[in-house]
Amino acid sequence: MNIVKRVWKFLIFTNLLIAMAAASQVLLSYQIFGVPYNIHVVILEFSSTLLLYNLSLWLSKPQRYKESPYERTRWVFGNMPVFWILSLVAALSMGYALLQVHGMTFLFLLFIGMLSLAYVLPVFNINGVRKGFRHMAYLKIFHIALIWTLSTVGLVFVEAKSGSETLDGSLLTFLLASKFLFMLLVTLPFDIRDMSQDSYYHLKTVPLALGKERAIGLCYALALLHLWAVWFMPTMLSVRLSLIGCDVLVLILFRTVIFKEGASFLRVYLLDLILVLQYLICLLAVQVSNNLVG
Repeated sequence: MNIVKRVWKFLIFTNLLIAMAAASQVLLSYQIFGVPYNIHVVILEFSSTLLLYNLSLWLSKPQRYKESPYERTRWVFGNMPVFWILSLVAALSMGYALLQVHGMTFLFLLFIGMLSLAYVLPVFNINGVRKGFRHMAYLKIFHIALIWTLSTVGLVFVEAKSGSETLDGSLLTFLLASKFLFMLLVTLPFDIRDMSQDSYYHLKTVPLALGKERAIGLCYALALLHLWAVWFMPTMLSVRLSLIGCDVLVLILFRTVIFKEGASFLRVYLLDLILVLQYLICLLAVQVSNNLVG
């Protein structure tokens, strides 16, 4: 159990888990669109996500990290060789993948990159203080959901169309909307967990505006709304059932783990794992369905 816990912490602290989640969501989009996946787009999503989250960590480095009350902060800045090696590998991988995609994909990724950097870099002047989207009142989770939606659905669509693949426009609309909802659903619990920390740093987030109980209620409402949206998605029944199954799993986690009093701060990262499982479950469901039909 200790080994599992150490591996779990390593994946979280190094941002490898969130990068795996992003790559899995790209693969999920390929699965739902029903087109062959492009490994270079998957590599792009994995490496760019890892670099962005590492940059966010680096920019938030406290002067006395050893005295930080947060285990992750102490671990990351106490293991900087790991941080730099992973960042270097990610940068090289992203550079290679960028050379393999179409020009329109490159431009689209550049646009997403600018939006992403606006989250961590102080690009806005607010009352004489330069801040990023992270500090904009109540926009944090919507900004994150938008970036993830564009990078895991929009990027796949742009590259596939550039390669002359035929894609269903109505399916794209449903997938964009449902992905945005789902990203709100799995992002909001992190803000609920960080309410005291965000309050200390004077950040205005949705949970701080609503209060903890109402914010938790909103999570359940988003899950039910996503269930409804998925059911009407114009795709295979096996895909819809797998996505609905993941929503049910999220609701169970909310009830038994995520919002349980005294739960470890690490447990909310199970929602990142859900982003990986969502693809794997969908892949399995489609294969089983195809075997039954065949």
